[in-house]
Amino acid sequence: RFLDGRVCKSAFSYTARLAMVQRTAEADMVRLRKYEIPIKRVARNLCLDPALIAAVISQESRAGLLLDNGWDRDQQKYGLMQINRQQYQRSGVWDSEDHINQGSTILVLSINEVQARHPTWTLDRQLR
Repeated sequence: RFLDGRVCKSAFSYTARLAMVQRTAEADMVRLRKYEIPIKRVARNLCLDPALIAAVISQESRAGLLLDNGWDRDQQKYGLMQINRQQYQRSGVWDSEDHINQGSTILVLSINEVQARHPTWTLDRQLR
């Protein structure tokens, strides 16, 4: 990132960020249980790890905790996976299986794009 023409280094190492993400996911676990069945169905249909979908939901909306009737504070992103309203027409109610499927499909397309651009990267790096 650039700030005033200087390159800024992250205040946290990858390991520290990973630990923070894990703590957040653990705190969101009770809310995520509500979506366990739709997450697993979508994951199975898209050949994704359900934990990856749950992690995105946790990071994007804290499993719905940060949302107001499905919207972020600025009313620009919608749903558990925070789909940008300017880029995509929303599918389903903000916490529905349809919407989880839409967000997960976007995730798969993004992963495929990174893999195509960086075929020599490990899967772990591609996912990051």
